[in-house]
Amino acid sequence: MAAPETPRCHMFEALTQHLKLPDLWQHAAVNHLRAGRDVIVSAPTGAGKTYVFELFVKASPPKGQAVYTVPTRALANDKFAEWTEAGWKVGLATGDRAVNVQAPVLVATLETQIERILTGQGPELLVIDEFQMIGDPARGSHYEGAIVLAGACTKLLLLSGSVENSEDVAAWMRRIGRNVEVVSAKERPVPLEEMPVEVLPQKVRGLEGYWPKFAASALMADLGPLLIFAPRRKDAEKIARQLADQLPQGEPLSLTQEQKSLAGRDVAALLEKRIAYHHSGLSYPVRAGLVEPLAKGGQLRVIVSTMGLAAGINFSVRSVHVSSTMYHDGTMEQQLAADELLQMYGRAGRRGLDERGYVLTSRTSHLGRCPARPLAPEQQALLAIVSAHHAPGRPGRPQPLPGRPGLRPTSVREGTPGAWSRSNHRSCRHRPIREVWSALWPHRHPA
Repeated sequence: MAAPETPRCHMFEALTQHLKLPDLWQHAAVNHLRAGRDVIVSAPTGAGKTYVFELFVKASPPKGQAVYTVPTRALANDKFAEWTEAGWKVGLATGDRAVNVQAPVLVATLETQIERILTGQGPELLVIDEFQMIGDPARGSHYEGAIVLAGACTKLLLLSGSVENSEDVAAWMRRIGRNVEVVSAKERPVPLEEMPVEVLPQKVRGLEGYWPKFAASALMADLGPLLIFAPRRKDAEKIARQLADQLPQGEPLSLTQEQKSLAGRDVAALLEKRIAYHHSGLSYPVRAGLVEPLAKGGQLRVIVSTMGLAAGINFSVRSVHVSSTMYHDGTMEQQLAADELLQMYGRAGRRGLDERGYVLTSRTSHLGRCPARPLAPEQQALLAIVSAHHAPGRPGRPQPLPGRPGLRPTSVREGTPGAWSRSNHRSCRHRPIREVWSALWPHRHPA
């Protein structure tokens, strides 16, 4: 007996669920890489910068190794697990873990790749995700050194959503001998709008505490799903539990027995009330295999995440709130930088679902200093709600990439190559490690 014919509408729905078409700027970036040029991609958070790399690897697999570097071990572990699950032959190098490091694709923290770059054994493609880290006081020298010392046989792909002067970075790279193109996407896929908490519905009864009242007001205003960024893990968990205890339950989320076993009793109890917390303390299977798919599917009302994992969040929501301008990086309290805020705000607005995303601001987070208005373009208006000490660059613009005064040979601000410039390093041959290191860092030597 012949199977019943699938209605055309169902066929179309099934097709659109799995069809992912690249944007023109993503095509342009891939074409530059295919032509053997370095590429700087400047695009808003959530626009699809990582997809440039995925598209290039799938369409034109490098003959040598492609190394995708990220700023943190947690992000590296997540990408490694994600691409392994997708069937890629992928390795991992984070300093504390080394898995299949000779794989065609290697996910790594950048510092693990410095020695091979210094010795002229760099990969065919080196991806530097979040390259605004070049301006980081502690780690910027590593990022700058990797760019300067990469051999001519290594193509560079630099990705960021929060560097204003990408053209200046490209000009600096050309002065040290790189053949580089800039690909920019100015518009967000979903426009953002700022909304002060004070304009949300205030008549919330029967709830105690700031967070339950705040979340209830946002949900009453039809701003869910809501993503709240908290400064620490314990804060994220505490807020999530408060919300689960006090928010009206509504329709519970039905979990399979397998999902309950994976989540554990406490997390499963939150998920059934459509609440979740999200931080690197959760195992990857729970975070990426359970919480994130439920968030992507619109099954959760509120997710509370730590700020330190903002760059690694793999889902979007309708509205975002940053609870504090300080966070704990595992060692000490840190002030949020403009690029970190841009990453968090970038999670607001679901492509294909929302006409616009919303950034909920409040006096307590020191972000509610401007009246409600459309944030268009994103970079000009997002930083308009950040106080001056958060954005040391020009007001209302993404943070310009600063120079590195301590690294005179490759200062982006001065743009003047020093003794060890690209002209000294056009082939994959190399100078002794200590000689190269001394040229870049006169007062530091490798162990």
